[in-house]
Amino acid sequence: MAWASLIIAMMLWGSSFVGAKFALQSFTPEQAVGIRLLLGAVVTLPWLLTWGRRHLAKMTAEHWKWLLVMSLFEPCLYFLAEMNGLVYTSASAAGLVTSTLPIWIALGAWYWLGEKTTRNLWIGLIMALAGTATMTLLGESSEAAPNPLLGNSLMVLATLMATGYVLIAKRLTDDINPWLVTVLQLWVGALFFIPWLIYSPPDLYGASDASLIATVWLGLAVSIGAYGFYNQGISQVPAQIAGLSINMIPLFTLIMAAFILGERLTLGEGLGAALILFGIVVAVMPSRPTNSPNAT
Repeated sequence: MAWASLIIAMMLWGSSFVGAKFALQSFTPEQAVGIRLLLGAVVTLPWLLTWGRRHLAKMTAEHWKWLLVMSLFEPCLYFLAEMNGLVYTSASAAGLVTSTLPIWIALGAWYWLGEKTTRNLWIGLIMALAGTATMTLLGESSEAAPNPLLGNSLMVLATLMATGYVLIAKRLTDDINPWLVTVLQLWVGALFFIPWLIYSPPDLYGASDASLIATVWLGLAVSIGAYGFYNQGISQVPAQIAGLSINMIPLFTLIMAAFILGERLTLGEGLGAALILFGIVVAVMPSRPTNSPNAT
């Protein structure tokens, strides 16, 4: 059941990069995210006021503190970096950069939790970063990716924000209902982006049908479904194992981007993509652990 939840979440997340490209045809990044999160928050309000109430009663001040920190990482800062990154890079490249998340999660667990790392993890990280750099530097400007350097750099920043999210989400879902965590982070994110919607209201009537459908998909299927299934999954397996499931995102993204957006990687981008994927394979291969100075 845990892996089924994680696979569904990865399919939905893979679709989010494609959906975002359509949403950005009519909305700014901040408008698209604001509408998406506000829609998800409003739709989940009945659940929060009924079934969610008994779970809310179990939350302590410590839980609320970590929930706010987690939500600041993602959806708030993550979506700012991701959606602005997708203005400048392709959906395919964005999905590939995001696939390095398991390595960052493992490094975060080493730094903050004192978990042991492996030599392969460090080698894989170097290869993945080299692949990202290669894909960025050799990527050619196009309609789908007018500025790969800026776009991919923002996606790296988004991935770092997602790392903080996963580490804290694992801690929270050990104590709190995973769907409550999902709904509350939607509300925190919606409140964070409401000032943008007030300052720069989106033109819903002038938006294309594709943009509106994509934004609804992002707000319901992705913001609720993907995060809900992912939080459900990580509540049942270790964080590093759940992190490995993220390796499926680039596969789903590349397939959807090719069929729906007609995107194709250039030779240089393909080389960088191969380095990223090979680096992830190396990182998860077993090897002799290296002692962390923080380990007990």
